[in-house]
Amino acid sequence: MSANQKLTEALAVLQGQLESLKSLTDANEFMVTALKEQGDALKSMEAEPAREMLRQQARVQFGPDQGLSPDAAVLNILEKSLGKGLGAEIIPFPGAAVKQAD
Repeated sequence: MSANQKLTEALAVLQGQLESLKSLTDANEFMVTALKEQGDALKSMEAEPAREMLRQQARVQFGPDQGLSPDAAVLNILEKSLGKGLGAEIIPFPGAAVKQAD
């Protein structure tokens, strides 16, 4: 394998990681904004209704078909992080575990 091919492959991997990082950043920005703007309301709700409300808002924002800012990768991260039974944790870097929608 030539040096040019290795460099091209390395750049492709880096591009994928940068896209994952952008999706993660957008998901975290959504959550920070939601907590900033709706924190009191969310605190007064039970956990599952609060997560469902945030999932609905995420679908409106990032839904691939009619979202305000369509982005299936960001929606996937938020759907998983706001899933049932999950606690309030920092959203982990997706890496290979989160697949981007085509």
